Amino acid sequence: MNSSRAAFRLWLTLLCALGMVLAACVAAPASTPMPSATPTGALVPAATDSLATPSPTAASPQTLRLWLPPQFAPDANTPGGKVLLSQLDEFEKQHAGVRVEVRVKKTTGQGGLLNSLQAAMQAAPGAAPDVIALSNPMLLSAASLAQPLDGALTDADLADFYPFALQSARVESHWLALPFAADVIGLAYSTSAYAAPPVAWRDVPETGGPLWLPLADPAARVTLQQYVALGGALTDEAGNPVIDANLLATVLAQYQSLQTAGLLPAASATVDDPAKTWTAYRENRAAAAAASLGDFLADRQRVVSTGFAPLPTPNGARVALASQWNYVLITSDPARQAVALELMKWLTAPEALGPWALAAAVLPARAQALAQWPSTGLRAVAADMLSVAQPEPSATLLAVIGPPVAAAVQAVLSGQSTPLTAANTAAATVAGK
Repeated sequence: MNSSRAAFRLWLTLLCALGMVLAACVAAPASTPMPSATPTGALVPAATDSLATPSPTAASPQTLRLWLPPQFAPDANTPGGKVLLSQLDEFEKQHAGVRVEVRVKKTTGQGGLLNSLQAAMQAAPGAAPDVIALSNPMLLSAASLAQPLDGALTDADLADFYPFALQSARVESHWLALPFAADVIGLAYSTSAYAAPPVAWRDVPETGGPLWLPLADPAARVTLQQYVALGGALTDEAGNPVIDANLLATVLAQYQSLQTAGLLPAASATVDDPAKTWTAYRENRAAAAAASLGDFLADRQRVVSTGFAPLPTPNGARVALASQWNYVLITSDPARQAVALELMKWLTAPEALGPWALAAAVLPARAQALAQWPSTGLRAVAADMLSVAQPEPSATLLAVIGPPVAAAVQAVLSGQSTPLTAANTAAATVAGK
């Protein structure tokens, strides 16, 4: 009897234990599959564009975060965006286990590239981009956040980059960026009105028709381009802003002569952006106009019989001040740095950069990339502009020098001042700041 009770107790114990095991199995959640990767080059929806970063798992691919401005967004509906989508797709295929996540940020302001980068690095460094596209002014502001590329780039890597582009990519003797895109202001002109592109202002035919310049630009970029062509310096030996009144007076006198000859319309003096003078040309209100080469490239199929060359200058010197975009390495993680640098080199390789730049209507920052353009005529125009390009002055410097110079232009064209008096006033204003 005692043995029967003992057996019964043992059987009951085993039954309870089995029940507990079965209950645990039922309560355990089923394994949830990992969400699929973002489609190649696809934009991250705005709702997910936050500083929160999901925790990585061993099964997840390595994700590289690339931040771009809207004009360079990978988008199947734009020529440049379509090319970039294809290039990012190929990069992922060639780098197994790597996924490129692109986030598009506004160019400036709250929530813009620079603002978002600074906020991320302060509040959530893990959510900051691995690579970011920054203009030259942004690069200077973000220099302390960028990872130096010294030692990561060989002389061979940089051999065919244009000098102006490399000059802008160095900050305090350190390589901080790989340049990829540039733009310059030149002269778009009707080949029917101009037998040849004018080199000096004296070469502009008086019967050629109206010439539009954006002379109300507060940064005075066209006027400063003229001033630099004469050998004018924008800073003294100590780095302080400066204007040579005599050289500026020469530029202002040239404008006055163009106005007197009936070549410079009064409406031109009210235009503050080369995009607007380009519009005047495209709408046949001008025989020639200052314009960005990017606008010319984007509209080249719509403006037949149009040439493009450096702006004429008082002495015939050829100069173009260039704006620029650069890829900048941000991540400090050595493992991520290696792959991120591969992405930067991939996108700036000549065989990738050349076709993308043409599709995106920008100038490539290296000569071998320009050689990829199929059109001999476009290559010649771009090469000519790039050969005379100089880095555009910093935004800080333009903010100090631009407004007084622009005011001097207005004073002369309105008849309120002589060129020399207006130039002296501008120089004194700059010196006093």
